[in-house]
Amino acid sequence: MPLLVQICVVIVTLAIVAIVVTTIVTMVRLTQAAARLTAAAQVSMAQVERIVLETHELIVSAREIMTPAQHVVKRFQHLGERAATLSTAVMDEIEPPVFSAIAVARGVKAGTGQLLELLTRRFLTRRPPSHNGDYDHE
Repeated sequence: MPLLVQICVVIVTLAIVAIVVTTIVTMVRLTQAAARLTAAAQVSMAQVERIVLETHELIVSAREIMTPAQHVVKRFQHLGERAATLSTAVMDEIEPPVFSAIAVARGVKAGTGQLLELLTRRFLTRRPPSHNGDYDHE
């Protein structure tokens, strides 16, 4: 073989060896990265499993609390309805007499005011009324 071909074969062989070495180094690095990623994923999975377990426990606790809380809410609702019914009944019984008493008080006040006004005019003018119910007033 001529020398030039031999040199080309050596250069090509060295290039192939360099490519193979680079490929092997890359594969080793990828394997190491995959191992680190797998370890991180396993740690993450353990944390996720712990979070799922805690969430499940929280849901169970919330369900245990929910039933008594619903009973308390129902009792307060019933108590509120009873209080509203009672206040309505009290107002229905008290309101009409109070309004009647207020109307009577207003009437007495108006009548007293009118009476005092007439008496004040009568005593201030000091003139005897000209007719005052006499039959001969016409």
